[in-house]
Amino acid sequence: MLYDKLKDNRRIPFHMPGHKRNTTLLGSNFPYNIDITEIEGFDNLHSPEGLIKNIENKAKKIYNSDNSFLLVNGSTVGVLAGIATVLKRGDTALIARNCHKSVYNAIELIGGEVEYILPDTDEYGIFKCIDNSILELKISRINPKLIVVTSPTYEGVNSDIKGIFDIAHKYNIPVLVDAAHGAHITDYVKYADITIMSLHKTLPALTQCALAHINGNLVSAEDFRIKLSVFETSSPSYVLMASIENCLDFMVKNVKLFGKFAEEKSKLKNNLSDLKYLKAVEYDDITKLVVFTGYSNISGIELSDILRNEYNIEVEMACKDYVVLIFSVCDSFVNYKTLENALKDIDSSLYFSEFDKCLSYELPKKTCNFNIANKELIDFKNSKDRVCAEFIWAYPPGIPLLTPGEVITQSEIDYILNQIKSNVNIQSTRNKLPEIIYVKCL
Repeated sequence: MLYDKLKDNRRIPFHMPGHKRNTTLLGSNFPYNIDITEIEGFDNLHSPEGLIKNIENKAKKIYNSDNSFLLVNGSTVGVLAGIATVLKRGDTALIARNCHKSVYNAIELIGGEVEYILPDTDEYGIFKCIDNSILELKISRINPKLIVVTSPTYEGVNSDIKGIFDIAHKYNIPVLVDAAHGAHITDYVKYADITIMSLHKTLPALTQCALAHINGNLVSAEDFRIKLSVFETSSPSYVLMASIENCLDFMVKNVKLFGKFAEEKSKLKNNLSDLKYLKAVEYDDITKLVVFTGYSNISGIELSDILRNEYNIEVEMACKDYVVLIFSVCDSFVNYKTLENALKDIDSSLYFSEFDKCLSYELPKKTCNFNIANKELIDFKNSKDRVCAEFIWAYPPGIPLLTPGEVITQSEIDYILNQIKSNVNIQSTRNKLPEIIYVKCL
């Protein structure tokens, strides 16, 4: 294994990195002793033939893929490389509007065009799965070169990936699935042409560890590797690659533990079913739990603060009306009871409040592509009817509320200001909200 070879490496390091693995001088709080560069015998991420190739083969076997690639810059680099492999300047991608900002960034970099498919939302304002009938209608109208969907979503909603694949392939259009939150779902990969997965989100791997998978003959694995070498670091971390291998081995060796995890999570979900004011919702993905606060007298932000400050529990994400919690096979089941007791305790102190439902989301009017040359800064509160010239999103999860080229309406201004007032982390490309925003010059 790569980790064992790294640990046993005794060579005198007249090479990068500059710490020279000197744990005597630097201490052992960081893994200096196994952090190396591309030296003889340790293979090369961008042209693997030995140790790293073996890790790719492990991933192929687990996920039943034709080709698998290690990613040490997170899922983002896989998304960038995947889109750049398929799209050329001027090509159109059909993407789900709830895609991560990395999808938008990739299309902007390439100079591509974008059309959206907007999933419906449920009673809590959560995006549901892609409607495949609408997808096929859109395909027939615009003839895109690539389809991009997110599944599972940040809140844990799965789309019908096989159905999407079947529709797209009738038109010979490749599908990229951003499954950053779905690395624990091994049967996803066999359907999509490009699948991107973050191991570190729901599996035991260090931050930035991810995988990309290429299947079928609509996308060239060789071209993908070339694009990956453009976007990914040329000095990859062997510590991260060793973590990827360790994670893959863990998946193979601990199948029963995954079964136990599913059992305990199901118990927790059932035990929370009698909450009176809070609502614990599990969608399709077992690793997620959404706790909705809309019918109580507190917001999702306030629930997050209470859990942190009074119960020492940190949630994954908090917004105005709900929080998202991520579970994994590495959780202590004792902590499930701690969470259950905390939510029940908080729920007992709340009272009913009418849910202030947002208006159903509608796609803003699009006037041009993302690349706007002439732009100016104006007061955001006075930006009604102007064309936005930057991205605005809530982070997490990083889904744009407005993109360059879209007309800003008063309802969007009000919505964004309301989110900011509720302490939701709203960001913009230039990070100047809520005071000012870049818009297209008149």
